[in-house]
Amino acid sequence: MARNAKRTTNKQADDFWGHDAEELPRADVESMQLTGKRIKLYKVWVVSSVVLLPVALLAIISFLPKFLEPTVVPPVQANQLDSPTKAAAMKSVQDWLNKQPSPMPGGRILSWDGADVQAEPKTTTNDKGDVEEIQGLQLNNLTLISPSGSLFTTQVQVAYSPIRGAKVIGDPTLIPRAPDDKQNWPNLKAWPDLVPTSKLDPVEQAANAWAKAFTSGDPDALRLAVGDTNANRSYVPLVQVAATSVSIGDVAARPLPPEAAKDAKPSQVIARVSFGVTWEGQDMGNSQTPSRVTYDVLIDKADTAAPQIVAWGGAGTGETLKPYMNAVEGRKITSGTIDQALPKAAGK
Repeated sequence: MARNAKRTTNKQADDFWGHDAEELPRADVESMQLTGKRIKLYKVWVVSSVVLLPVALLAIISFLPKFLEPTVVPPVQANQLDSPTKAAAMKSVQDWLNKQPSPMPGGRILSWDGADVQAEPKTTTNDKGDVEEIQGLQLNNLTLISPSGSLFTTQVQVAYSPIRGAKVIGDPTLIPRAPDDKQNWPNLKAWPDLVPTSKLDPVEQAANAWAKAFTSGDPDALRLAVGDTNANRSYVPLVQVAATSVSIGDVAARPLPPEAAKDAKPSQVIARVSFGVTWEGQDMGNSQTPSRVTYDVLIDKADTAAPQIVAWGGAGTGETLKPYMNAVEGRKITSGTIDQALPKAAGK
């Protein structure tokens, strides 16, 4: 029995799974892995401390003055379109002007120029639960004009709330304005980005042709004068008006490129065109001169013998004019269309 037990023990030793292994598990492997992770973390900490931390500190220091700056509260803007106190302010000024004796005889309101918001209306609740109302305040600004043409500023303070409406505080004020300087205006230019150019005869001819077509009442005649070849566009002329004494003021163009020839002329120019207007049935009398209207016009083909006015607008719009911008797109407008739109006199 003892001999057999010995043989069995030797067989188990021969069958050991790691008998031929090149490397066997070690008890300290887990400890070495943990040590490697600690080394990596230590390296990250060193890099962070030596490199990243100073950079972060510099960034914080650079932004610190901005953090310490006091918060800038934007100034209260004047409401130039409307105000809940506008009507009360204007009525107050009108009643003030109508007093006898008047604070400014013959004076009238020329414009309402907006209101400065001094306080917003709000309600608060105190410790006892009572609601307290705080009114809003607005300072209205108006322009007055005297019979002689002098301008004055008046201001009216008005309290208001959504519950009670508006209440004027005090009487209007009267502050004279300095008269405008009508003489000394150096470097005054209607078109700052344009260069003055000469008035050529063909340009004057184009202005006369356009003024005649523009006051003809005939949309087709105006389209032909403009030279628009697009049949899907129409132009609306003045109706029942005659143009007289057409004149050209300033003429200017965009600067030519440096490579342009010395005698080169601009192909497009802007001109200031004015003419007198006489309406149908208007009794001018022998001594009266027709009032004038003024336009900025865009003249195309200005360097040829047949220039054309291709756009127009109010005085001062010259730099924004684009060819054919006055056209009505997608509609055919005729003289009959315009006649139908005009009011008919009684019995006609």
